[in-house]
Amino acid sequence: MNNETPDEAAINSPAEDGSTAVADAPAPADAVRAVVQANGVLVAAQSLGATSSTRLAVGTYQVCFNVVVTRGTYLATVGLPGNTGTPPTGEITVTGRAGTTNCLFLQTFNSAGALADRSFHVVVVR
Repeated sequence: MNNETPDEAAINSPAEDGSTAVADAPAPADAVRAVVQANGVLVAAQSLGATSSTRLAVGTYQVCFNVVVTRGTYLATVGLPGNTGTPPTGEITVTGRAGTTNCLFLQTFNSAGALADRSFHVVVVR
């Protein structure tokens, strides 16, 4: 007796050419990303799909993209633009920006937990 569900059976059944068929395979994920300086300036050379970044207040930023990001997964880290150097210590938070579907709201903090300007990298996997 075969204990595969009908969907599993379709995925695992041989195709006409002898290969295994993959039914309804998920499309590969796409991502957009931004690198932002502590003063809020977007580093375009290291960003993909980012249209703008703005420092709203100390340690508070908005980053916008050319795609809808509300259904994505957000990953952010404090980090320097470029490929070398030692970034300052700190933390970062990220969430969707209220009132828009293509922007994020981020806050950066020093290690004591106070808002502080920090450069950062953010990726949205959609």
